[in-house]
Amino acid sequence: MPERQDGSATLWSLGALLQGVDVPEKHVKGLRAQQMNSMSRITGVILLSNVLNIIAILGIFLNYGPTYFLYAWAVCGLIINVGAGIKHQRFQQIDPERRNNRRAIRDYIRVAISNGILWGLAPIVVMGAADVQGQMVMGIITAGMMFSGGFLLSRIPLAAVYYIVPLGLGLATALLMQSGTTNVILSILMVYYLIVLLVAVAWTNRQFVDQFLGRAAIQEQSQLIGLLLRDFEESTSDALWQTDAAGRLQEVPLVGEANEPAWTTVEALRRGAMFAETFRPGEWRDQLEAAMNSGMPFRDLIVPLKGGEEVCWWSITGKPVIEDGQFLGFRGVATDVTQSKEIEDRVAHMAHFDGLTGLPNRVTMQDKLDKLLRRAPADHSVRALLMMDLDSFKWVNDTLGHPAGDELLRQVAVRIQSLSGPNDFVARLGGDEFAMIVERSGLGELELFLDQFAAEMAELYDIWGSTANSSASIGVRLFDTATLDSRTMFRHADLALYQAKHLGKAKWCMFEVELEQRAQARLDIQRDLQRAIEQNELRIHFQPIVSAATQETVACETLLRWQHPDRGLVFPGEFIEHAEENGLITRMGEWVIRAALAEATRLPEHIRICVNISPLQVHSASLVSTIVSAIAANKIAPNRLELEITETALMSNTEFTIRRLHQLKALGVRIALDDFGTGYSSLNYLRSFPFDRIKIDRMFVSDIESRADSQAITLATVNLARSLGMQCTAEGVETTYQADYLRKAGCEELQGFFISRAQPLDQLSHLIQLRKPVTVPHLHIVETPARSRAV
Repeated sequence: MPERQDGSATLWSLGALLQGVDVPEKHVKGLRAQQMNSMSRITGVILLSNVLNIIAILGIFLNYGPTYFLYAWAVCGLIINVGAGIKHQRFQQIDPERRNNRRAIRDYIRVAISNGILWGLAPIVVMGAADVQGQMVMGIITAGMMFSGGFLLSRIPLAAVYYIVPLGLGLATALLMQSGTTNVILSILMVYYLIVLLVAVAWTNRQFVDQFLGRAAIQEQSQLIGLLLRDFEESTSDALWQTDAAGRLQEVPLVGEANEPAWTTVEALRRGAMFAETFRPGEWRDQLEAAMNSGMPFRDLIVPLKGGEEVCWWSITGKPVIEDGQFLGFRGVATDVTQSKEIEDRVAHMAHFDGLTGLPNRVTMQDKLDKLLRRAPADHSVRALLMMDLDSFKWVNDTLGHPAGDELLRQVAVRIQSLSGPNDFVARLGGDEFAMIVERSGLGELELFLDQFAAEMAELYDIWGSTANSSASIGVRLFDTATLDSRTMFRHADLALYQAKHLGKAKWCMFEVELEQRAQARLDIQRDLQRAIEQNELRIHFQPIVSAATQETVACETLLRWQHPDRGLVFPGEFIEHAEENGLITRMGEWVIRAALAEATRLPEHIRICVNISPLQVHSASLVSTIVSAIAANKIAPNRLELEITETALMSNTEFTIRRLHQLKALGVRIALDDFGTGYSSLNYLRSFPFDRIKIDRMFVSDIESRADSQAITLATVNLARSLGMQCTAEGVETTYQADYLRKAGCEELQGFFISRAQPLDQLSHLIQLRKPVTVPHLHIVETPARSRAV
């Protein structure tokens, strides 16, 4: 039986004429067994017919001439069929589960081929020597053998084909060997009958296979249905109950011992007991009693049973029993739904409580807050919403790991609950944010509580042997009669929390209207900044940097200004922080680079352009491409551009920042370390990256005249820069004494009000010989799918 790679098997195939039947692999074995079962019932008939016909041929045609052939032919036929009969008897004695049906089918095919060739030779040899009557007898016997054998062997179609084809072709050949037109016609008809018989065998076999597959599909479905029914019978806890007209139990809901649910052991379930009273008092039982008293049907009422250490829940469905117009009671079904009720309660708990700390979550807190806002506090007590955020939670996660962070949150929850009053409501909002609703007798008592609470929350935590210092910043929003929206309360408490964090760690801050005004002002500035970029309201000013020795201008630092339509010229201190908060600083920084290099075309070739870059800008993917395109567009030397980076920018992902600075320096751009000495790791940064220039911060320069330590730091910085092969610039120079001291100390460049304030380039012509203005394309920032750019 040919097998295919797709998991099916073709039972037989003889070219395009007899198309095989594809059977799924899982049914092939069963089909072979079915074929053998069918053939076993008729094998004896087939073999006996062959033997009798062999004897008949031998007796009829022995006197016609080919005596030796007939004897040899008959002996071969008897050996084939008797041997097949013996082998079949042995096969029948094998246990059906151990039979090799595939081998048996191959044996059938071999016997069919042998008999087919044997009977195909008989008419060719015999009919030539026989008279007309003998020829007719031989033709009848051969045709009968062919048609009967084809149908009897159709369960194994390949055997049928190998049997009838040699037999039919042998008879047709014998007819052709006889003289006369009639024999030729009979020969052609014999070939036609052979083809018809082959088609009939194919059709019969297809019907057999289709019937087998149909029965197999029905059997599979029956098994599946039986399995489902068996599972249902084994797992169901449904049971019938019935009451009389007074509501007393007549049929107690019980099931078999093998299926007996826990609620069948409840003592309250006894004949004659009031059905409704078998359940615990409460709204559930009230609903059941109301339905039964009204005589109305009810469905899926969930009620808890009385008795037992654990609460058992039923789902009750019932309808009134009315016969001849008379109410006889209720009859229904009871289902034990304890497990599903527990799961439902667990899901509901998860939806309203925090899984880590067990505290109520944000949803529950908001529901509680909404209810309390609609209910005035008792007497003259003060009620407040507290929002708190852990000050050093990220440090714990980063240093001790997230499991330690989870442990800290659990300990924080326990500490908050221990510090709260019996009527206070505590919740975890998410992350390291917690909230409380507290009520105290007066404002003074509330403030005392907040002071003590903040102090207690600042106490150290022991996390698996490690000490964690994680105080809490707290924002407080008092309840008032004018505010009834929980979202407003949360927002105001958040603003107070933001202010508390701004004031320092372990602080609490009360919400004031001014905080909301400041927040709105921040939003207004952020909105106006967006408009400023789109409306081209940004301006750049330049502050000259001169050589300490020659007083000649050698560089200009680019400083950003905002030409506000209402407020006039706005300095960076009023908007840079907001630009960094909402991410606009990157777009603004790109604009400054393009605008500064466009203006640089008006400056002499020896004057550098210094541009400050923010930490966010350093990490921008478009920084390098912006610088390259700006340098190429304005055709200036890359070493005329000097980027000033602060230690704050270096502290943010130092490894990446150093790689980015090396990338910029490879372009030929100069790099300066701005505000040197104000950070925490200046010397380490100088060792990590070869800066071209160090800028002494103005805080040291301004105190040169009055403080010896500032003089010492300034002198040390100049000597450090010289020893490292870096240039040194002092910023914030405002007096002649400062300039002279720095010049004598060896500082190469000076910058500050002593030289000039930052001004538009046209107003610096007294210090710098400017070239004629070059028509610069109007700079306007637009968004692209990939990044911001200046056009």
